[in-house]
Amino acid sequence: MGKLDIKPIKNKKAYFQIIETLIDLIINGQLEYGEKLYNEAELMEILNVSRPTLREALRVMEFLNIVTVAPRKGIVINNPKDNKEYFPLIYILTFEKTSNKSLFELRKAIELEMVKFAALRGTEDDFIKLKNILDEMNKLPKDDIKNFTKLDHAFHMAILSCAKNKLCYKLMQTLSTLIYDLLEKINGMLSYKEKENALYKHNLIYKAILSRDEKKAREILEEHLNHAYGIIENL
Repeated sequence: MGKLDIKPIKNKKAYFQIIETLIDLIINGQLEYGEKLYNEAELMEILNVSRPTLREALRVMEFLNIVTVAPRKGIVINNPKDNKEYFPLIYILTFEKTSNKSLFELRKAIELEMVKFAALRGTEDDFIKLKNILDEMNKLPKDDIKNFTKLDHAFHMAILSCAKNKLCYKLMQTLSTLIYDLLEKINGMLSYKEKENALYKHNLIYKAILSRDEKKAREILEEHLNHAYGIIENL
């Protein structure tokens, strides 16, 4: 790590400016993922702040998963690739009381775009995983809503995995934390015929992806999601 361009902090909201300063250094490439930052004593002197102020900033950055502060390792810049979800986003969306309808609309927008790439980018191993999920779904008792929902969610996440877009995959992982219960409610309201139709649609989506037919895959998925969206509107 070379000499960093860090200026002393002169503001009553110093902890926030510390966060902005360190994030800017990461964005500008002066700090790399996995790199160790100065120790607390050095940062206090460079930034001209007290230990409590610095520790407040570091606590916030740990919460955001930007850094890890360990007694022996010191302050380390985390690599976002190691994070499976965007935890701060979960809290933001919960705090804003985002509606189920809005969340589902976002999910729908992402999935309809990604299913096309799934058909184009998916590998043989990806397709085997999709098929295995479908086989499990087809074996389930019709009244097993819990496992049906679990496999339903796994199938849609597997499609996103086929698309090879890590950003969208992580975003959908985060959203699924908020909408999973809703998905279980939706599946619980399906009639026997509707469940059969849902399984039928899943199989058609799989076949379209397997055939590299991105247009057909998107068309069937949109019809499938529109049905679920209609149930949400009536909740």
